[in-house]
Amino acid sequence: MPKYDYKAIDAEGKETSGVIEAETENDALNQIGRQGLYVTSIHKTHIGTVLRQRWNEQKELRKKYLEQKRTEARRKHPRQRLVVRFKDGKASYGVCFALNPQDTGFYLDTMTREGAATGETVQVRFNQLKAVFQVKSFDGHFDAHQRYPEYHPEGGERICEFEDGEVIRGFTLQPYDPEAERFFLIPTDSASNNISILVERSALVNVYTPEEYEQKRAREIEERRKEAASADLTHEESMGDFYFETRNYPAALEQYKAATKAQPRSPRLRKKILATEYNIAVQFIKRREYEKALAGMQKILEVDPSNPHARKKVSQLRRIIEKDKSRQASE
Repeated sequence: MPKYDYKAIDAEGKETSGVIEAETENDALNQIGRQGLYVTSIHKTHIGTVLRQRWNEQKELRKKYLEQKRTEARRKHPRQRLVVRFKDGKASYGVCFALNPQDTGFYLDTMTREGAATGETVQVRFNQLKAVFQVKSFDGHFDAHQRYPEYHPEGGERICEFEDGEVIRGFTLQPYDPEAERFFLIPTDSASNNISILVERSALVNVYTPEEYEQKRAREIEERRKEAASADLTHEESMGDFYFETRNYPAALEQYKAATKAQPRSPRLRKKILATEYNIAVQFIKRREYEKALAGMQKILEVDPSNPHARKKVSQLRRIIEKDKSRQASE
């Protein structure tokens, strides 16, 4: 049956348009007239118009389907609090109802780091990401007494080395598949702010078993020992540098202090020790051990009173500790 494009106005003069099927143009005019419309122009539909209309209809159906899927996901799953870290170093905060690693991405209802909703929903593509962290809180200050989602890993322990230098250790949620584009990692530390981590393989340097990682570290230690033998650095300082780069700050501090026995006046070692002590204090903050973190930052200021980073952290930690004491007193 032929189709006709038409333009018309209603009794109030409002313009409208559409496509209608009819045997003849007169039949089409009669059908339109029965809708209370006054035709201003009408002609047989061209094939291009039919295809455009069909494409628009399919687009609308697809839109409704996706919205229905999101609605069903919201009904079935609780919201996940996510910190989304991109390969370029940027980060986004928000909530998501369904995170399917088999998709090309997901929708994030964005929030500020303080947890306030922005009212904006963005589409995130997995291939742009480093990892997606499901967290207990955006700022790391979570309620230790609250119950959070728990996962029971089925896979073995893996160490993930990212291109930006970060190393994360955990158990894979499912049996490890070296061909998977991304996989879930459950942190080994249950007291961590991270509940689960969706690792994007394209952001990794490598994935190791604990044995492979220890062998790699042993090779690197031996290489550093050889470099130190032919350089100005002592073996202890070289080892301290290695541990610092792998974020093993307590071991790095031990090595740097051992190195000061041979070079007690070295400004370079003094600077490295302060940087290491600062990072140890930051680790205390991440574990919510605020008193220890404050003591560490204050120790740094005793040696370097003008250190701006330590001064800022001391001020923040004092506020956090006072707030915790007030909350405990009210309970």
